[in-house]
Amino acid sequence: MRAAALLLSILVAAPAAAAPFGLERAGWTLITASDDTWVFMRHHANGGGGLRQAWTAYDSEKPLERDGFAFRSVESLGEFDCRRGVSRVVDEIFHDQPGLKGKSWRSPKFQATPWAAPARESVGAVRMAFACKALSET
Repeated sequence: MRAAALLLSILVAAPAAAAPFGLERAGWTLITASDDTWVFMRHHANGGGGLRQAWTAYDSEKPLERDGFAFRSVESLGEFDCRRGVSRVVDEIFHDQPGLKGKSWRSPKFQATPWAAPARESVGAVRMAFACKALSET
């Protein structure tokens, strides 16, 4: 219940200009925005034992860099253990243009992150609330 309230409060506080890069038309849901970055999510797969997978898209208004690759957007596949309240990132794809467009790149150094609980009232907590709520209804 607390996670749903957090998600609702952040969605209400999110900027009114939804889908600045057209991701909503492609099936993404705007969940929050902060520090010049728009955060979207969409369902990927349900697993057994309370595991869920969802994609998160981060669209930055300014160029960023990872391992020498300049990017403006990234899609990140997360696994969410809704029963334990932990998540991890299992894949990342970087794009040199907003809206998950342009040249894409995966870091050859990427490794799945360890399972971790999100900090309260963080973007990670919003992602967990969205994934566990949205995916339990699909």
